[in-house]
Amino acid sequence: MDTALQIHSAIAITPEQRHYLCNVLRLESGSEFIALDGQGGWWLAKLSGDLNMAEVIAQLENNAELDTHISLAIAMPKGSNIESVIRQTTELGLREIVPLFSDRTILKSGMEMGKQKRDRWQRIAAEAAELSMRTYVPMIQPPQSLSAWLEALAPSPAPILKYICVTSPAPHLLTCLQDQIPDSQLASQIAIATGCEGGWTTREEEIAIAAGFMPVSLGDRVLSAVTAPVVALSIIGAFLDTH
Repeated sequence: MDTALQIHSAIAITPEQRHYLCNVLRLESGSEFIALDGQGGWWLAKLSGDLNMAEVIAQLENNAELDTHISLAIAMPKGSNIESVIRQTTELGLREIVPLFSDRTILKSGMEMGKQKRDRWQRIAAEAAELSMRTYVPMIQPPQSLSAWLEALAPSPAPILKYICVTSPAPHLLTCLQDQIPDSQLASQIAIATGCEGGWTTREEEIAIAAGFMPVSLGDRVLSAVTAPVVALSIIGAFLDTH
């Protein structure tokens, strides 16, 4: 849910939530569960008698979120593979996903994606956030070109560590994180871009580098467009969790 809550607030339970609470978790009237407001809050709630409502009875603390705002820009893979990426990277703690049109994606810039598809992606992110007990639901941005995303990042007042994953020789992402983030502090924001099958074109790598992005490697193995963002987020999350 994306509504500000407080103690004694009433929560309307959606049919999907009721199915999960009652049929999957086997909760009954009066049972307690954790409600996430999508804005960083954890709340203890109790199911009502008709199971369609619940009442907030206490506020809880949770330290599961990463302190760093992570944005993932992914050149859209073919088919519905982006849905798997959204699910898995949401579990890994990112805060924003930006689907990109690239020179090698099947979908090209200017093609209409449709609000229904974007709404579905946002629902997938919300479901994955709930199942992994996230306090924030990642925002799924409208699909856009790589150049548009790079331009949108440029005026950011806060410093951003920017990485673009490439298949050509480049320093490992973990090494770059270790070199750029001192032990005594964490980055406030990290932006990382992963390509589609075949990787980025030379032109795309050049405009990203000109925009302040550092080319990085994810290892010696060639990864698919679906695996690469999961590996990248796993490396970043593990680094941040241990610093």
